[in-house]
Amino acid sequence: MRLPAYNDALLRIWHTTDPPGLRLAGQVDLTNQAALMGHLLTVNGAPADISIDLREVTFLNFASLHALVSFAELLDPGRRLTVHTRTPVIANMLLACGWARPELPLTLLEEVCDE
Repeated sequence: MRLPAYNDALLRIWHTTDPPGLRLAGQVDLTNQAALMGHLLTVNGAPADISIDLREVTFLNFASLHALVSFAELLDPGRRLTVHTRTPVIANMLLACGWARPELPLTLLEEVCDE
C-alpha cells in the first residue's frame, strides 16, 4: 500500500490516479483543512473530473465542506467534482446549506455500507 501524501494525528490523504483525485481517511477539522485545500489544488491540474473519496472519513467540519464546494466552483467549465461518501450526513449538510445548485459542478455519490 502506498504511503499517504499527508498524515497527521487525525487525517490521512492519498492522491489517486484512477480516477484522479484524493482519498481521505480520518477526521477533517480546522487543524488540517488547509492541508486538504493544498492537496485539492495539486489535483486541479488533472485534465479530467476530480474525485474525492470520503468513505473513510468519520468527521468533516462545515468549513471543510465549504472548501470542497469552493474548489468545485474553481473547476474549468465542463469538469466536475465527484464526492464519494458512505453516509447521508455530507449530502444532507450540503443540501441544508443550499449548495445543491444546478450550476455547481458537484456530484455526490452516497454508497450504502454493508455493515
